[in-house]
Amino acid sequence: MCALVPAAAGAQALTSLQSLSVSYNTRKATVRPEGELKARIDEVDQQIAAARRLGQNAEVRRLMAKGTTLLAGREWTDALDYATSLVIRTDHVIGDSAKPYPIRLEQMYSPAIQLQRSLTAHAILGARPAAAVAGQPAPPQIVVKDLGRFDGVARDLRESPYLFELDVHDVADGTYQLAIEVMDDTRPLGTATLTVNLRKGLDDMVAKLQAGAQRAPAALRADILFPVDRMQNVNRGRLELRTFDPDKDFASAQAVLTAGDRRQESVRDHEGGLQAALHARVGC
Repeated sequence: MCALVPAAAGAQALTSLQSLSVSYNTRKATVRPEGELKARIDEVDQQIAAARRLGQNAEVRRLMAKGTTLLAGREWTDALDYATSLVIRTDHVIGDSAKPYPIRLEQMYSPAIQLQRSLTAHAILGARPAAAVAGQPAPPQIVVKDLGRFDGVARDLRESPYLFELDVHDVADGTYQLAIEVMDDTRPLGTATLTVNLRKGLDDMVAKLQAGAQRAPAALRADILFPVDRMQNVNRGRLELRTFDPDKDFASAQAVLTAGDRRQESVRDHEGGLQAALHARVGC
């Protein structure tokens, strides 16, 4: 499940189906299911093939998670089905913490679970989890900020995504794991996570880099705009956040812009000095 469910529920840019297929097929080759388990896995594989033919990628992800659960010797329950469906979406994986942070809680597919009432959600911003150590339980997550509880979450989040505007103005710049747990009264149904990067004054910094790139020499523009372009691709889901180091790359772009401005100012001062000297000679 670790190889499939968090990847499906926890990233703006989802793990490719090819990578998920490799993990799933490797698991099958390791377990070598027999008897009743093999029959159930064969049925799942037939359903995966049918979903692929129809281009139903979310259903393929669901079925691979189901198959992986069965191969681990666990039952595929309605709760697991629901949990796997959850996903956090945002247009700003890298966001300006000086403003309310907008996200949406959605579902990739409609799970087979019966819910009789609207749900509640609990949002938490935590430190990035430490790397897992084989054979040891995962350490508890460090809570950076409890973002509150929210009522009226729809049973069908495909039709009616739940919109949040989270208050993160007092959070230090950095990369975090945003987690949203969904509850049916007191019963936990599932948790979706998303790795995000928050930076105070981000929008103003981007605007300054874009304006500076326009006045900078052509040879420097790509270096100045690199973090802006990379950020936009992460926010659009084309790249994963792990491919980008906002702290390093924004600082480098700012350094290039500052150096370019100083160079242009030096050139202007030099040209101004030459003109002044020429005028003085003409006056003599």
